[in-house]
Amino acid sequence: MFMSRSADTQLNVRSRFARDRASLLSKQTGMSATQVVEEALRSYVPQVHRDVPTKLVRKGTILVRPTDGKRISLVQANAVLEEDRDERL
Repeated sequence: MFMSRSADTQLNVRSRFARDRASLLSKQTGMSATQVVEEALRSYVPQVHRDVPTKLVRKGTILVRPTDGKRISLVQANAVLEEDRDERL
């Protein structure tokens, strides 16, 4: 496994779920939390939905709904993501 480390490399994720899950997997596997996250990101492949409504637009590898001038707060976005994660577990 290749890990590139330099003094200026850092990723800060503010998610209790991500922190707790990485910690649990780290203990179960004997890998560091960094290794767990790197391995998870290497194996992640986003789902592709074929029946995509025309209102969604592609942003990189994901589809998003245009804002239409409406703003969504970080708290609202995180709440939706946490709800989705809970449904998958």
